[in-house]
Amino acid sequence: MAANASSFGISIGLDALICVIILLFFGFFRRTAWTEKFYEPKSLVKSQNAPKKLPRSFAGWIMPTYRFTEAELVGFAGTDAAMYLRVQHFGWQLFLFCTLWCCIILIPVHVATGTYVNQQIAAGSDTFSSLDKTSISNLQSKSKAMYADWISVWAISLFLYWQLWRYNTHAVEMRIDYLNSMTGAGTEAQTVMVNDIPEVNKGIMSKLAGAVSGVADKKSSRQNSRTGRSAGTELEHFEDAKTGMIHPSDSSDGSYQGPDALAEPLAAHTTGYAGLLADHQPNQRQQEETMSSNQDPTPSNGAANYDAPNGGFSANPKARAMLDSGMTEEAMVNQEFEELYPSKVQRTQMAYNSQGLNKAYNDFEKTKGKLETVLDTYQMKMELHKKLKKRTMVRVTGAQYGKWGREKYGLKPQKVDALEFYPDRLQELWRNIQEEQGAAKSKALPTAFVTFKDTFTTTVAATSMMHHDLRHWSTRAAPSPRDVLWSNVGFSSATYLGAAVLAWTLFALLAIFYLIPVGAVQALLQVDKLERYKFFKVIMDVKILSSLITAVLPGIVLTIFLALLPALLSLLNKKVQKMVSETDVEFGVVRKYFAFQVITTFLGSLLVGSFLNQITAFLDNPKGIVNTLGSSAPQTATFFMTYILIQAFIKSPLQLLRLPGLIIFWLKYRFATTPRQKAAVWQDTRLKYGTNVANDTIIMLIGLVYCVIQPIIAPLALIYFGIGVLIWKYQVVYVYVPLVESGGKLWMQIFQHIITAMLFFQIIMIALFGIKKAPGPAVLTAPLPFITLAFLLYNLNLFNRPQVLISNRTAADIDRRQKQGGEQAEPMNQGSQVASPAEEAGYVNPDARQHPFRYIPPGFLIESSELEEVVAEAQRVSPQVDAYLADNGHSNGKSSSKKQNKPISRSNDLEAQ
Repeated sequence: MAANASSFGISIGLDALICVIILLFFGFFRRTAWTEKFYEPKSLVKSQNAPKKLPRSFAGWIMPTYRFTEAELVGFAGTDAAMYLRVQHFGWQLFLFCTLWCCIILIPVHVATGTYVNQQIAAGSDTFSSLDKTSISNLQSKSKAMYADWISVWAISLFLYWQLWRYNTHAVEMRIDYLNSMTGAGTEAQTVMVNDIPEVNKGIMSKLAGAVSGVADKKSSRQNSRTGRSAGTELEHFEDAKTGMIHPSDSSDGSYQGPDALAEPLAAHTTGYAGLLADHQPNQRQQEETMSSNQDPTPSNGAANYDAPNGGFSANPKARAMLDSGMTEEAMVNQEFEELYPSKVQRTQMAYNSQGLNKAYNDFEKTKGKLETVLDTYQMKMELHKKLKKRTMVRVTGAQYGKWGREKYGLKPQKVDALEFYPDRLQELWRNIQEEQGAAKSKALPTAFVTFKDTFTTTVAATSMMHHDLRHWSTRAAPSPRDVLWSNVGFSSATYLGAAVLAWTLFALLAIFYLIPVGAVQALLQVDKLERYKFFKVIMDVKILSSLITAVLPGIVLTIFLALLPALLSLLNKKVQKMVSETDVEFGVVRKYFAFQVITTFLGSLLVGSFLNQITAFLDNPKGIVNTLGSSAPQTATFFMTYILIQAFIKSPLQLLRLPGLIIFWLKYRFATTPRQKAAVWQDTRLKYGTNVANDTIIMLIGLVYCVIQPIIAPLALIYFGIGVLIWKYQVVYVYVPLVESGGKLWMQIFQHIITAMLFFQIIMIALFGIKKAPGPAVLTAPLPFITLAFLLYNLNLFNRPQVLISNRTAADIDRRQKQGGEQAEPMNQGSQVASPAEEAGYVNPDARQHPFRYIPPGFLIESSELEEVVAEAQRVSPQVDAYLADNGHSNGKSSSKKQNKPISRSNDLEAQ
């Protein structure tokens, strides 16, 4: 039994009431002083382009938010955020047209000329309801009224072609504006990522070998004997990059400058890398002198002194000759690009297998965070004069920390003072980090980042075929340094291809698995089956409860199932498919999540729901399955209408209210006393587009497919996008900071999703006309899918490359402006978007530690000063805690004098961490 008009009306009323209640709560909560830190954090940032604070009135946020222009959105939230809002605007404009057309033209036609539903209801069928009178199901087979539906399909398709052309053109314009802006022309705009470097250890084998004891030492010995340099001195080039010093190869002959030229500037540094380098610099100079006395690796013509084979297909012989001549991998890559682009290479940075370093770095950050938490806790209690019973102890099992732990703490578990254990552990981890930094430099991967002196050369290098041996020297535009996932860098193209095949295979299995709960929900919610059980029959007799089960519960259950999916897809992209940047991961989630929803949410619900609705008819007349589907498939529109209602009236407002996040925020902020703790509260205000875009485009697909079949769905989709425009304008301007910024690359994926929706819409309508025995409308609609495919190919050919790549014209314009303004690439990378309050306060999430202008893994960026400061802080706090405990014991747990209990004064630098 399908939901009838009255039960569906009740469900709309209930959903709308819930929406109003949620918005009322939001209007109330945002008026309080402390919640503005949660609901309007970006307005609190002291920046010139921060959004203005909203009025504190109950609905004072609505009109100011609605009035934001696209240019203001770009300034406050970035190009990607503005592009995402264009999805909302596109959906609103599309379904405004569909609502006006379908509700004015099709509903009267379906109701006035159709009699099929009345006949079925009169015959006692519980498959149809009064709601189906407005759908195409109400039309008899061979009805001439279906020509109105055919005209509607063409009208909507033509409107979509026009809208998509407008939006595609504007998307390219936004992309060009981004590239021409201060935000766009950053380090990534002048850097290419080089993969499959010949004769360098293959990523997967190198990474596996690095985890095996002894293998790394053997490989290090081989490389050091080849290069004539110690592992320690190899770190000099990373120190050069980390300190922001330019390492140009701008000599007239284009030869590669070794790191020895930077020895004197680095001598002034005594901590971190510098301390490690100082131990090795004399040996390095001596080795360089020895090498120069034996051979001259760079003759006057700028070519390295190697015996390169002539011709041949493979790139391996030349690379092997260069490495055997004494070049490092980095020098080889630099030399190769200097030969192709003379005097244009700014720097070359190899990727290294730093798995051991990453582990040591993560352990260091985790331990440092625990120590800072202990220090913050002590500070809070001493500043607020709270009772402190005893010092914080840590349960330590020596065997858990390897040789160091066994020697220091033995094998039996014991309790150790936290201010003693954590500093000791940090010092040991720092020693491990220093060792791993040197070891990582001896394990080069077949990937490098080559930064050029101008954007034009970068564009040519990123889009050209560098070598005729396509197995090697593949290039692509580099992601931003902050965007790189270093654990996924360094694999060969073949490995990435195999990982992609495996990821999509697992994705297909996941989609099949999800079809099971979708089918179970559809089966469970067949009212005629539920009424067989006495308990459910009693519930079904209550009209409101019956409406909830038939019109609300299906959408809620499906939404819950889908909420579990994004994290799985992100994990699949990172761990299985080995995507090399956060942007790739986000775009991968968009692609997979949309495909998943098409398979499960749309096709799964459509086919399973149609089958279950007509299972008796299938059994009685198996030969009439096609005709039966033609009558019953439109009935699944009721399920999709409830799904859109849930998304529009409940899920979207809840994303605005964020009640669970508000509770967590209140708890965190309530107990945070130091600036570091308060800044850390804001670290979760990052916007990911993966799930949001896919949710919007699947609503677009459902609304488009069913807007002719059941016109009532069009105004529901209009409500969804109307609410979405307001809510997401507010979110991107006042709340969220984007996780990544691609400069509008996202639009072409959105475009392809909309084209997919159009193809489903047109093909299903052709099939439905055929099933309804209306050959005229079917034949006249048949050209549309082919027109849509031609439109897709033409638009991809015209707009895809400008969306993904920088054109030579744009690159030349960027270079000209840089020369006129005397600007370097590095300052251009500074975006104009508002930072989060955490960033302004100086809080750095360890997972996000990246150099803004250099391609360096976070494990190479850690400084010895971080260790020295936190250890010194622990040494300073420890006697103060002893004094405070003694004082509390004397005064029965209460401080007798504020002067005797001077609160800890932490340095500004430490608070910023």
